[in-house]
Amino acid sequence: MQKSSAYLGLIYTLLLASSAFLEVLSSITQVPIKLPKDKVTGSPRPDDEPRLISHEVETYIHSLLSTHSSPGLAVAVVLKDPSATVGFRHQLLGAGNARTSLFPPVPVTPDTLFAIASNSKLFLALSTGLLISNHSLNVQWTTKVATLIPEWGLDDPVASQEATILDLLVHRTGMPRHDFAGAPLEGGVPTMISQLRYLRPSAPFRSTFQYNNMMYETISHLPKHLLNVSFEYFVNQHIFKPLGMNASTYNVEEAEARRYPPDYIFSDSLDARTISADHATESIPVMAEGHQYSLRDFYLKERGELRPTVPYFQRPGEERVWAGAGGILTSVRDMVPWLSTLLNGGIVPQTNITLIPPEVLNRLETGVMVTEGKAAYPEFSPKVYGPAQWRYAYRGHEIIEHGGNNPGFKTQIARLPNLVGKIPLFPNATGLGIAVFSNDADGGPVLEGVKFRIIDDLLRLEEIDWYSRFVNDTEVYYAMKRRMAIPRPQDPQPPPRPISTLQDYSFEHPAYGLLQPCFVPPRPPNSQNSSSTQAHDFLRRGESSANRVQSCAAFLQHPTTQLLLSQSTVADIPTLVIPFHRTFATHLRLTHWSGPWFNLTVVWGNHGEHESKDEKNRILIGLDERFEVEWVTYEEEEGLAFRGGIWGMEGPDATAPKERGKKGAEVWFAKV
Repeated sequence: MQKSSAYLGLIYTLLLASSAFLEVLSSITQVPIKLPKDKVTGSPRPDDEPRLISHEVETYIHSLLSTHSSPGLAVAVVLKDPSATVGFRHQLLGAGNARTSLFPPVPVTPDTLFAIASNSKLFLALSTGLLISNHSLNVQWTTKVATLIPEWGLDDPVASQEATILDLLVHRTGMPRHDFAGAPLEGGVPTMISQLRYLRPSAPFRSTFQYNNMMYETISHLPKHLLNVSFEYFVNQHIFKPLGMNASTYNVEEAEARRYPPDYIFSDSLDARTISADHATESIPVMAEGHQYSLRDFYLKERGELRPTVPYFQRPGEERVWAGAGGILTSVRDMVPWLSTLLNGGIVPQTNITLIPPEVLNRLETGVMVTEGKAAYPEFSPKVYGPAQWRYAYRGHEIIEHGGNNPGFKTQIARLPNLVGKIPLFPNATGLGIAVFSNDADGGPVLEGVKFRIIDDLLRLEEIDWYSRFVNDTEVYYAMKRRMAIPRPQDPQPPPRPISTLQDYSFEHPAYGLLQPCFVPPRPPNSQNSSSTQAHDFLRRGESSANRVQSCAAFLQHPTTQLLLSQSTVADIPTLVIPFHRTFATHLRLTHWSGPWFNLTVVWGNHGEHESKDEKNRILIGLDERFEVEWVTYEEEEGLAFRGGIWGMEGPDATAPKERGKKGAEVWFAKV
């Protein structure tokens, strides 16, 4: 159990052109990449030309990958410099490995595709601005969502009626994250929107900042509602194509099908290598593998084992709901025209076409919500959040940025727009953009360290070891979590009914879905009739009570379930396991604490269509986050009250319920 129900997020969670505009692909659907041979290497440049990524910084990048045991990193640095061709310079770097499930590993290149996660949000915010700039649609930032989207509704009647487009984009609806409610729904985004009304708020409307991905997913429905085109199509036509961002896509199947051409050169200036003849070059995937620490549990000081997430955590067709909040797959090469246009006032440098109207860019770059009223470090200012971007000062220089975090990937895209006369090597430069992509779920300290080292190096500031700072802060955070954990009583009180009877019940929440618990006997049956196919079906759709015993027997034998049960610290603690097919979860594990209280672990494993055929690539994550469940039998409505931070509350004015029973539930699953 936890001493506090406040949500504990990772302390280092990320907040948030000369030849740069060459076409990386001839069309968004083609498979092989075709690039000029002089553009396919990482970072070599003429010796007499100043570098945006210095030799010292490049050495530092490789050293961080080694120190952190991190697989790979891709970097793009863009400089607005009127003395350069088309007014921009850029440098690209790939370091480390993109895919480690192959031997030899496939290196990271400037064209490696990464999941940029929440850095996709700025593309949604911009697409919304483009809709607003189309005056025939009669939509404004202050237009109420209830007047636009019929499916819209929230539990708070004030927020439901009054929330505007801007409210959703700056996370001030009063809704906590509720990330575990997210799922690849058959009805897509409209179904997700229709379920929002069943999610409990944790703060009054417009009272505090609370990050919520589902608000961005909601806004992604506007192109369909207003123009009868999909959000993905709208972004492709109005952003990707005009910028020449031809490698960028929302389509997982398309990204996974991409292959390097036979003449592609896999090298960078410090780590030049060629692909072994064991790999036919044309068969080498362009998309990176994300990496996560399987079986990590900081409560037990278990670091786990870094493994590739094979395949990508979302399978083709599952990514549609997630597109607006975090669905883009792209390369650092595609970040060059994106950052250049943002630094150029919304004008595409190569074509001189205005992609982003000035009033839209101004709205996107203006902070609305204070997210950090006090500076986190002496070198920072307080932070504000506008649509899809944080804004703050670093050592006196303004930064506009956002982070991204998908399973196995971390990204950071930042720009410093006001640097006139501040970069000694490039005295005419006025702005700087940096994109750093990592295929390591724990890569936050690495990419933040790289970002700030590039800034310090170019601005000739005294170097600060940001990497060590973030690593130390992470250790402090998990030490705090261990201190807050309360051990199970030596003489726990019995539950209100035998725990095994929970297998006879079903519980349901309209947005979080159906729970059908499976009791774990002291010695799980080793049934030869159980099958992974049968278990997978149970994971996806649930079973009637008549088939529950058979289905639970199969489910308990499923490899991911067995891996989860093998991590129980005390074998004789009564335990239940529940299939829970959501975007960021596959299983729930309830272990009895005392009386009606259970410890809850929400985990994700690559089961079913996610399942790796190679056992060494099987992954189980989530053991280091723990929540609480109360089995409520004493009220008129019986159910399970989930609490302890599972809803993702944050913000100084948000509050967790303090009552017991249904009123104290962050998420209430009623018995059905």
